[in-house]
Amino acid sequence: MVIKNYLFILIILFLLFSKSLFSSQIYDYQTEKLLENISSKILSVNSYNKKINFKVINDPFPNAFVNQNNTLFLSSGLLIHSPDYVALLAVIAHEIGHIEKYHVSKRIIEIDDLKNYNSLSNLAAIAGSMIIQQPELMNAVLFNQTAINNIYLNFSQDQEKEADLYSVETLNKLKLPTDSVKEFLSILENKSKFNLLDDELKKFSTHPLFQERYEIIDNKKRKNSNNFDEDLQNEFNFIKAKFMAYTGSDYSKELEGDEKIYYQAIQNSLSGNLSKSLKKLNILISKHRNNLFIVETKADILLSYGYNKEAIEFYKIVTKKYPKNNYAKFNIFLNTNYNDNEKIYLEELFFKNINLISLFPNNKVLITKLYKLSKIVESPHWISFFEILLFEKKDLKKKLIKLQKKTEDNNLKKIIKLYI
Repeated sequence: MVIKNYLFILIILFLLFSKSLFSSQIYDYQTEKLLENISSKILSVNSYNKKINFKVINDPFPNAFVNQNNTLFLSSGLLIHSPDYVALLAVIAHEIGHIEKYHVSKRIIEIDDLKNYNSLSNLAAIAGSMIIQQPELMNAVLFNQTAINNIYLNFSQDQEKEADLYSVETLNKLKLPTDSVKEFLSILENKSKFNLLDDELKKFSTHPLFQERYEIIDNKKRKNSNNFDEDLQNEFNFIKAKFMAYTGSDYSKELEGDEKIYYQAIQNSLSGNLSKSLKKLNILISKHRNNLFIVETKADILLSYGYNKEAIEFYKIVTKKYPKNNYAKFNIFLNTNYNDNEKIYLEELFFKNINLISLFPNNKVLITKLYKLSKIVESPHWISFFEILLFEKKDLKKKLIKLQKKTEDNNLKKIIKLYI
């Protein structure tokens, strides 16, 4: 009877959380810069010194987790529901704590035999993952049993507490207040589904109970915490407003001032009122001349309405200040007609933009445009590469490996790795 009850609850959990399995990645250079900035602050006061990569997933539930490649996944819900940048920093520090304390490598060792578990054990493991919103394990069990050795179950209770301590100690080292972290935990507690579970099933979850986490914060916080960065908070507020608007999250009552106008401008564009949207954006651009990401938003909106030439000009303004903004460069490249330019210019253009494929390896429009350019500039190995991707789906991996061995172009070798 107990087993049947577990199975019933596990099925409910699957229905509740399955949407997260198919979430899509959100690409936004401003957000990446913010996360890198926050990460650098965390690493500046700790001993871990390796680069952390970030991916933002479109998922309304506030969540974060790391993988074996030092990639930290954050949900859009985490950015939307974090009261301020300090709460976001605390969550990121918690995940970096897992890496620095070697929890990730320990978990890989601990789950080496997971593939030998019986089906009920696998189901229990899935429940443990789902309770804390880690759907990557679910993907592994459901769709690729052999991949489970590279996926994380849950960290132990002690490891979670250790990561919590790492996070709070990081805040103390940075002299940051902890009130917003407790506020975020309260939000997370209200959104969690623990009320569906009895005490026995809660044992599948390895995260400490919320009360324990409040106690860790209260016991470890320091009195002199006055290093709050208003400029960073202002940037975070604009990003939060953007995420709220584009993901359809109705929490705009939390926004104030220009951030709320920013939210409304994006909402106006999504509801078809371009004129009203541009009017608000122009006001914001004139007030916040250093925030070129508002200009980028204007370009995004103009592009969505078919004003390609105008959008490109605004993207160029953004890339002049942020030459590493590959998303703006991507939109410029895809929406500019280069057919009438001279071959020497097209050759430069081709090799300047070829690495965009690393960001969007499955974008057929991008691949097709690069393929056409590769033929104009007469680059045989690149031509072969794109023809394999576009027209030779059978034995694609074998053909790419063969081409990788044949070519002397190191950049092509690197990009082929994305597909094999």
